[in-house]
Amino acid sequence: MREFVFTVEYEKGADGVMDLFIDNPDLYARSMEISATNEAVWGIEKIVGPAAVLDEVEDALERVADSPGTTGMCGAPVTEYEYTILSSNAESRKIHWLRREGDGARSIPLVAAKHIGEGLIMRTERRGDQYRWRMLIDGTVSGIHEDVRANLREGLSLTVERLGTPPCLLEDGRVQQTLTPEQKAALEAAIKRGYYEEPRQQSVAEIAEDVGVSRSTFQYRLNRAEAWLAQQFASDSLDVDLDVDLDPEDIEFIQ
Repeated sequence: MREFVFTVEYEKGADGVMDLFIDNPDLYARSMEISATNEAVWGIEKIVGPAAVLDEVEDALERVADSPGTTGMCGAPVTEYEYTILSSNAESRKIHWLRREGDGARSIPLVAAKHIGEGLIMRTERRGDQYRWRMLIDGTVSGIHEDVRANLREGLSLTVERLGTPPCLLEDGRVQQTLTPEQKAALEAAIKRGYYEEPRQQSVAEIAEDVGVSRSTFQYRLNRAEAWLAQQFASDSLDVDLDVDLDPEDIEFIQ
């Protein structure tokens, strides 16, 4: 088995959903499962970000579902798109989606299913202008690469990152491996302004005003940074096996 990793970069205006990722650096998405046949592709994706931006994501998905003129990343018309919100909280949405495409050059998972067939494993991440795809495959990738590169629609570009042994199998499965630059900056600003001192020197609202962002945005970034630090400490110092994909809504499946 080999891992094929490549990234599709989006120019602003090329895709309504990806525009939200470009405009909001705190927005991040990672697939939990993707499956594809020659006829359809479906998956479960977890999206994390500020509550207001997540509402915009839902609105954008609804527009895609309702629009008869939507096309895939390689130009084939989207003939069917359905999505269901599986779970929702203030900082995340877990979404199940299904899509079919008509005649023409089809999107990555459908192209991959055509070339690889059964046994294809896929995973994705989205942040900023990048939509990163990882495929664990037993076979050649040249056909996938050629089909996708030759047919990407205007405003999209493809970069191959690696082809080789799959280090993804050794990862710990955390939704967020590192802090974003914005989250790191929020944490640094809080530390410098005495937010963690006793007594506290500045409030969240005061620090947000100093750094020039809204209170809600700064609070979100700081919360994510603090959660990341707590998870790192628990995993590294307390010998705790963490699964931070777990939402409160997931507990019913474990009990």
